[in-house]
Amino acid sequence: MTLSFRYRVIPVHHSVVPLGGRWSRPRPLITVSVIGPSSTYPLDGLLDTGAEDTVFPERLAAAIGVDLTNAPIGSCTTADRTPLTVRYAQVALRLTDGVERREWPAWVGFSPAIPRSLLGFAGFLQYFTATFHGDREQVELTVNNLYPGT
Repeated sequence: MTLSFRYRVIPVHHSVVPLGGRWSRPRPLITVSVIGPSSTYPLDGLLDTGAEDTVFPERLAAAIGVDLTNAPIGSCTTADRTPLTVRYAQVALRLTDGVERREWPAWVGFSPAIPRSLLGFAGFLQYFTATFHGDREQVELTVNNLYPGT
């Protein structure tokens, strides 16, 4: 089953020369619901094939009832190779494109150092084959054989 998402068009304050001078940038931002012990919280995440892990802002953990007190600590690196400390916890992730719906358990990172959620390999892209259609400004996610959910 394939889920299809249009890129979000983000206005910018200058013309983007490589995009023909348009005043916006298309980004693969996807709304994902993060399900914790006490609540579910939907938020936008950047689908990032370069991100090693799926990482959310640390404040989200408290909002959904995830206790990070004794959580395993790890690290990953940002695009500019800056090390990022994360605390890992298992949550459930839910994704829908309005037609198909998927939900699965995932180990994700929480960090106070990121302003926006990153939907990276571990916990997210490892379960999907992603096809990016630049001409249509759209991404398709097809469940692969590692997918552990429903």
